[in-house]
Amino acid sequence: MVNKFLHEKRRRARREKNLETAKNIAVGTAIGTFLGAVTGVLFAPKSGKETREDIANKTKEVAGNIKETVNEQVEVAKKIQGKVKDEIKQVYTDIKGKKHTPEELEDDVDIIIEEDIIETKESEDNTPEEDS
Repeated sequence: MVNKFLHEKRRRARREKNLETAKNIAVGTAIGTFLGAVTGVLFAPKSGKETREDIANKTKEVAGNIKETVNEQVEVAKKIQGKVKDEIKQVYTDIKGKKHTPEELEDDVDIIIEEDIIETKESEDNTPEEDS
């Protein structure tokens, strides 16, 4: 039970990190798109009126893309939150319903430590090496 709880806690931490990475990518993409659009419009051989219209249109397009991305991320976060709540309730119910001896808890902790070591080694092995 303790093993399952700690495993879920690690999974939640990974999910939060992935969510933060996705958010950063979305923001970077939006900023890049905006700057690219503005640069393209400003250097295009058009009249001032056409350029202003293009800037306004691109701004609205980028704002729409940002809203859409944020809404998608909010939905993902809500789904994750619901799953985590359910998992925590289940772990709590499991722990509440069973009595553990100190030996059982010690065995669970040993297993968790071994899994952490294996997981850490695997993630280090799967990390792409950066070129200097």
